[in-house]
Amino acid sequence: MKIFSKNNNPEHENRLRLQKFVDNAKKSDIPTGWEKETFAVGGLSEVGFSKNHPELLLIVSSQGRGIVDCSKFELTERDNNADFDWFNSYELWSMGIGKLANEKITISGLCGGGLPLLNQYGDGIQYMATEWPIIDLIFEPNFKSIYKEDDGKDCFRIFHDYELRAFGFSHNGDYFVTATSSEINVYRKEKTV
Repeated sequence: MKIFSKNNNPEHENRLRLQKFVDNAKKSDIPTGWEKETFAVGGLSEVGFSKNHPELLLIVSSQGRGIVDCSKFELTERDNNADFDWFNSYELWSMGIGKLANEKITISGLCGGGLPLLNQYGDGIQYMATEWPIIDLIFEPNFKSIYKEDDGKDCFRIFHDYELRAFGFSHNGDYFVTATSSEINVYRKEKTV
């Protein structure tokens, strides 16, 4: 009797079906219409976008805080204060620095939380782990879905790695990030004239 064979295992069959969806996506870490810059950040634990200045990204690490201006791909502020009295891991916020000094910023990362997974342009980011422990992030442009066979060819596999700390869009949808414990990829929507 073949009750436990792979051929009669619906979980295995479903995983293979989902992996085909992932395989249909373009293998490109930069989706069409976007630009990317990578920043090395040792000990990265959390990230969060400002609501008042959506182009500004707060990065929290074991060495303190930093701000990246995503519109310029520049690190604009740095603070080495490692007291963490400016950080609340239960309520998932951190106080900003510099231009964001008076803003309590919602964060995502090691302690939980989450950034927006959709933007107003219809772009989305889908988390998939069909080859666990490898994680895939699928960028779904313009209301496309990786789960629709005809749409898969228009989607992009932007991340394929073992460790992911945070990912998601800014509040205005013009920027998004993927972050691990050692680096952050910042994406900026290309300007159209």
